[in-house]
Amino acid sequence: MDNGLTIFIATAVGVLLAVQVAVFVGLYILARRVVKVVEQVGVLQTRAEYLLNNTEPVVKLAHNLMSDLKVASGYFVQGAENLNAIAELARDEAAEIRSLLGDTTAQARREIERAKKQVAKVQDSLEMATDEFERTTALVQQSVIAPAREFSYVIYGLRRAIEVLLAGKRLPVDQVYQDEELFI
Repeated sequence: MDNGLTIFIATAVGVLLAVQVAVFVGLYILARRVVKVVEQVGVLQTRAEYLLNNTEPVVKLAHNLMSDLKVASGYFVQGAENLNAIAELARDEAAEIRSLLGDTTAQARREIERAKKQVAKVQDSLEMATDEFERTTALVQQSVIAPAREFSYVIYGLRRAIEVLLAGKRLPVDQVYQDEELFI
């Protein structure tokens, strides 16, 4: 059994040595990679230092610009707030105008309807007045003007008869007289 234990221990030590060798080889490879990374980091650090040295004036200018932009942003914020307030007022005014226009339109429609009714009444009144005027005119012509005209004709005939009787002499036939033209 001693032999088996020895073989087992020797095998375990061999495996452990192989593992240790593998670990050392892995550490060596890892160390080489770390050295390469460190060299690259050194190059990057040099570049970063160069960029930092060259970008410092740009950063200062950007810092000054940022302070100016902060001041301007305050103005922009105030302007935006004012624009929002103006927009809100405009919306309120538009709503009031819509309401007013709705009320005005409804009132105008009612007034138009009333005006139409009034126009219809006025038209009816004018129609009745016109009919009455025509009847009155016809009545006046029948009862006043026609008898007056007849009376005028009778008076004219009497006057002419008196003129003929009083004149004694006859008027020549080849002339036209004004009263004859009117009589005919």
